[in-house]
Amino acid sequence: MKLLLTGAGGLLGSAVSALAQQHGDQCHAMARPALDTPVAALAAQLRGADLLLHAAANTNVEQCEREPDACYRDNFLLSELLARAAAQAQVPLLLVSSTGLYGTADSAPYREYAATVPTTHHHRSKLLAEQAVLAAAPGNLVLRTGWLFGGAASLPKNFVARRIDEARKALAQGDSMAANTEQHGVPCWNVDIAGRMLALARSGASGVYNCVNSGTATRYEYVQAVLQLAGIALPLQPGQAAGFQRIAQVSPNEMADNWKMRMQGWPEMPHWRASLERYLQSELADY
Repeated sequence: MKLLLTGAGGLLGSAVSALAQQHGDQCHAMARPALDTPVAALAAQLRGADLLLHAAANTNVEQCEREPDACYRDNFLLSELLARAAAQAQVPLLLVSSTGLYGTADSAPYREYAATVPTTHHHRSKLLAEQAVLAAAPGNLVLRTGWLFGGAASLPKNFVARRIDEARKALAQGDSMAANTEQHGVPCWNVDIAGRMLALARSGASGVYNCVNSGTATRYEYVQAVLQLAGIALPLQPGQAAGFQRIAQVSPNEMADNWKMRMQGWPEMPHWRASLERYLQSELADY
């Protein structure tokens, strides 16, 4: 398979690149096109590819609230342009989206048939991107994923490594840490998600799928597992959402269930805690 990839340097894109190489696929990083690029010219760049995997996004939820125009430019307009060009080139497009766009209607894990009522500019921009991608061609694929972790410890947005850093600092200062008990979601290892994304693409799947690890957690349970599995004996205090200063009104429920995949006979994804342990024992073993 010849794969074109946006966001190749990101948390998910880096995992996709590595797995594609292991499978013997050609994976080429694609630079972000200017929004005034003619669709025909962009389509010419895409021809010959088997898949365009669009993983690039503005993921700074807080900054998106401060600068909504930049958010919609990066997440909606760029996705719309790529979708139009891919359709003209007859190349299927896979868009990486977010389980955070379901909103606040339910307290249980969302399934794909649930309504989407995003509560932030970031998640609304992802929903508009989804709609543009699905309207462009019937074979396009949208995968909604959750709280991604993985990658090198040096990555600034490495959630697990940054919590380890925070815990070590707190220990050195004789302090404690706090984590949110009200925010629910699904921690997702980038390696697991990248592997399932490529498998779905190869199968010819289309439409919207949730794509998360099994199980759910609060932020508190997630951070607690990081500390326990990293062998850091530090008290973790339960905190409420109001205690963490945020501009974005993120839904307290970003949990999702891989209902569509299960109905179609796909195997269950690994449990997030087992994958977190594997990650700590592999990529972060010496951290």
